[in-house]
Amino acid sequence: MKSEKNLALGGQKKVMTVLFSDLRGFTTFSEKLEPKALSDFLNLYLTRMTEEIFLTKGTVDKYIGDAIMAFFGAPVAFPDHAAMACRCALASIKKLEKLNAELKGKDFPKLDMGLGINTGEMSVGNMGSSTIQNYTVMGDSVNLASRLEGLTRYYGNNIVIGDATYEAVKDQFVCRELDRVIVKGKTETISIYDLLYEGPILAEDIPWLQNYQKARNLYNDGLFKQALEHFEICLQQKHDDKVADYYVKKVTDIMSKPVDENWSAVNILRSK
Repeated sequence: MKSEKNLALGGQKKVMTVLFSDLRGFTTFSEKLEPKALSDFLNLYLTRMTEEIFLTKGTVDKYIGDAIMAFFGAPVAFPDHAAMACRCALASIKKLEKLNAELKGKDFPKLDMGLGINTGEMSVGNMGSSTIQNYTVMGDSVNLASRLEGLTRYYGNNIVIGDATYEAVKDQFVCRELDRVIVKGKTETISIYDLLYEGPILAEDIPWLQNYQKARNLYNDGLFKQALEHFEICLQQKHDDKVADYYVKKVTDIMSKPVDENWSAVNILRSK
């Protein structure tokens, strides 16, 4: 607030990190709730999540139903915005676990959430109409973060981060490559990653993650039988590995059909 530049109308180009989060399956359940019960829950949920955003120096951009959009690195700039966004996402998952425990036995389903995080250049500033304006971010990097959040439903994990975010945090957080994709509306291939936890890597996770990477390498080389064996081992090592389960089903499906000579390991996504 002390900076006149930050209050000026219009946008600035900055490299920042943006986060999108969304509750899975809540829209269908919310239709059964009375208006006050829905309002009470959303106020409680959004308060808990917003606390984590503020603790990690994030700025809440907007609430869209149960979805949250937040960014890191403005209006006050700080260098570790990517790491802060990742810490926020991991803490949000833990907070939701606590909320699920509180709501157990109160006719609420167990809630799950997906988060997408991306780092890149974006426009930030006061934008809108001549009568109503909002301090927000816009640009391709922002749109990609929204797409990444949607991919959590596809792979079954909780947090998907883009390759620029991964490069910024890979020495501080434990991640694994999810896939190489072309998202809807784009033409370039990007690598996306599963954010697991803040490092260092746990000793008991080393065999599992090494085996997973071996399975991914075999998959990328089109060696489906060997890849399937290693993805199945991943599930034996961690029974709740939904990403490995996704690949077991995908590889099984590929092997059940005639060989596609044009097959590519790059996943071209047709939907948002």
